[in-house]
Amino acid sequence: MIFNPVISNHKLSHYIHVFCTFTTFCILGTETRQAITALSTYTPAFVTAPTVLWSNCSSCMLMGIMQSLNAYTWMKDHQVLFLGVTTGYCGALSSFSSMLLEMFEHSTNLTNGNIANHTKLPNRAYGIMEFLSVLLVHLMVSMGSLIFGRQLGKEVIVAYGSSSFSKPYTPPSDTVKENAGDVDTQEMEKNILEFKFKTPAPFFRKFFDILDKLAYALAFPLIILFVVLCAYYENYSRGKWTLPCLFGIFAGFLRYWLAEMFNKTNKKFPLGTFLANVFATLLIGIFTMVQRGKKHFSTDVPIVNSLNSCHIVSALISGFCGTLSTISTFINEGYKLSFINMLIYYTVSIATSYCLLVITLGSYAWTRGLTNPIC
Repeated sequence: MIFNPVISNHKLSHYIHVFCTFTTFCILGTETRQAITALSTYTPAFVTAPTVLWSNCSSCMLMGIMQSLNAYTWMKDHQVLFLGVTTGYCGALSSFSSMLLEMFEHSTNLTNGNIANHTKLPNRAYGIMEFLSVLLVHLMVSMGSLIFGRQLGKEVIVAYGSSSFSKPYTPPSDTVKENAGDVDTQEMEKNILEFKFKTPAPFFRKFFDILDKLAYALAFPLIILFVVLCAYYENYSRGKWTLPCLFGIFAGFLRYWLAEMFNKTNKKFPLGTFLANVFATLLIGIFTMVQRGKKHFSTDVPIVNSLNSCHIVSALISGFCGTLSTISTFINEGYKLSFINMLIYYTVSIATSYCLLVITLGSYAWTRGLTNPIC
């Protein structure tokens, strides 16, 4: 094999570009989810807080927009940016494991508010209604947001933000793989003919270029910034704003690696995303048990009873578990499957994850009890 330094340098620069862009969007996605959750936590709220419903809604809408832009080949020259926005930002902004934790806590009457106020359901059968309430609202809002985003991208952004060019082109063969960005080559070719070879207006091309360069350049400054802030400030910000973003980087790359390795094994069942969501749900159940589980049956002192340890566990829950799992990709993958395969994928993912929460968090809650965390 002949070593070609030009090709090697090109691959190295590409990998660095992917790493930096993906890192930046993972940090921004995690921070955005934390901010939206904090912003939507108020009294009286129509949507009971804390919840990731708003984050899941926003991420699915953005995912839908990006899918339309990519289907109409707007992102053909910015595939790394497309990967960063969809798998990185949308994946980190949404959270499957947090949704499952909400579903479990509401269906078993174990939310922080219910424990603090000693609130009880009329009877245990109402847990089924709570289970379905969280499940249906999250899934329907997320799917509706994805469809709305795809139509918004197609009927507004592409329709009014395109400029014609005379020479048709072929979609590039080195596009981001389906497991990362859900690229549909047939849809791309169909849409090229439908829109008569339109390309983004100069404003959008320049915007994509600037955004791509910013994401590339901000990766290491953001990492350094959050490391310094995490080391300097020892208050609540460590568990809410700084550490989650650092944990989110590792979680985002793990999710991407799982998708790259396993999604292509079965086109009817995205195994990589399934593994990421299930593993994140298992971890969030364990971390929640450690943070909220009673140390002794007769006392309300939790297992983690130091403030700093509680902040670290909170960061693992919202940062690592929240970013490792994703609703935006989960919903988008189901949208692309046939209806029967979508039902199988959704049912197996949700049922498996919920059972793991019952085994881990539920068994501890019903034998020793849960209390509110100290942070």
